Amino acid sequence: MTENNYYFAYGSNMDLSQMSQRCPCSILAGSAKVCGYRFIINSRGVATVIKEASKNVYGILWRITRNDEQSLDGYEGVKWGTYRKIKIDAEATSGQTISAQIYVARDSNIGSPRDGYMERIVAAAKAQKLPNEYIEELSSWLTAK
Repeated sequence: MTENNYYFAYGSNMDLSQMSQRCPCSILAGSAKVCGYRFIINSRGVATVIKEASKNVYGILWRITRNDEQSLDGYEGVKWGTYRKIKIDAEATSGQTISAQIYVARDSNIGSPRDGYMERIVAAAKAQKLPNEYIEELSSWLTAK
């Protein structure tokens, strides 16, 4: 059996149908939060996180295989330096701390989301019952110009 790792998704990879296409062996492990980071949309119009001590990013933990990880690396542009992978501690809703990989964009300049992008992220956050105040924070990007 292939080794499983945890991956913390905070952007469009919270969408179940997108992940089932990108990572067919992935298993939804539940929601979680990462402390000390803030969600932003960068100048490319996509999600990333930046360090900010007083903030938390909520998202989805996935169990992924090595093949899933290679697929994600391709989608996230790791080879070209668009995103880099780091290990973080995610706090699962059970209270358990889980070491997970997360993708962080090289571009951390604030921008506006691509058309339809934030709608999918907000819908996924609602479907996974992330905290209402966090959904409101995500929703504020819907009107970002």
